[in-house]
Amino acid sequence: MSVHIESPLGFTADFPEHTQVLDDSTAGPNSGQYGLPGGVLVTVIKDDTSVQDAPQANGWAHLMAGYYLEDRGGTLLAEGELDLPGKAAYAVVAGYDDGGPAKVAATVGVWESNRFIGVVVVWPYLDPEAEPRLDMLKEIVAAINVG
Repeated sequence: MSVHIESPLGFTADFPEHTQVLDDSTAGPNSGQYGLPGGVLVTVIKDDTSVQDAPQANGWAHLMAGYYLEDRGGTLLAEGELDLPGKAAYAVVAGYDDGGPAKVAATVGVWESNRFIGVVVVWPYLDPEAEPRLDMLKEIVAAINVG
């Protein structure tokens, strides 16, 4: 069983059962946030005025990752194309510690159907053998479709 979302931002998503749709996104206008099981926070951002093609989507992922790498003093864990069918999805993944338990943040620029959507996924850091959990990230991004 999954939670189907049809967003006014122009995307649909099928997230795992027990996903919570958060009423007020802390990411500002043109964004939506979803709490997935396991302490995973997914933020979807419509930013199609500043991103016009797949290379710019890659640049967006790098720009947004700067917050976790520079402002939060994070460490780059991985970066690259997620190789998802039907869409270009480039991710930059960082581990960081903001004074509490360590976390992992992935910023992903998605280009699909000649449209852009930005995805930021934050989850609790498990251990060095488990992180970065790219399979989980791929599942989340694959579940989001820009229409």
